[in-house]
Amino acid sequence: MIEYIALPNPCITMKHIYEARDIVDAAFANKYFSNHLNEITCAWVALHDDKVVGWAAVSECKLRCVAVHPEYRGQGIGRTLTEKRLKYLGDCDSVISYAWVRPDGTCMSCRNLENFGFKLEKELDDYYNETRMKCKYCGTDCNCVARLYRKETK
Repeated sequence: MIEYIALPNPCITMKHIYEARDIVDAAFANKYFSNHLNEITCAWVALHDDKVVGWAAVSECKLRCVAVHPEYRGQGIGRTLTEKRLKYLGDCDSVISYAWVRPDGTCMSCRNLENFGFKLEKELDDYYNETRMKCKYCGTDCNCVARLYRKETK
């Protein structure tokens, strides 16, 4: 059974934080987790047998990264983490999120956002170039596209 815990929480140890960092960095880019911690206002971890298998975060009226361990994808963990984030941001008039489009055109977050009623506003070329130390697909100069999504909540 997957357990979802909002942070900060005294049950979450440094071991859990390191596991979350590893999942996020593996999903996005080297040092992504530590480089963006200061932007986060709330976060959640998904635990399975005391192992972090998912991470999601928000900042003010914005969904931040969501990452699920590859062995646990397709089990609704990302969906549940998004539900928790939207509930937390319930007072916002609208919520935005950026979705990463890889060079091969795949976008793991796009369908999830669209299923929650988010609408695509625009695509941003080379969006991650200045913020990613080393993209796992592009190398040092990230040329990945971002899709800006918005959901009107009121």
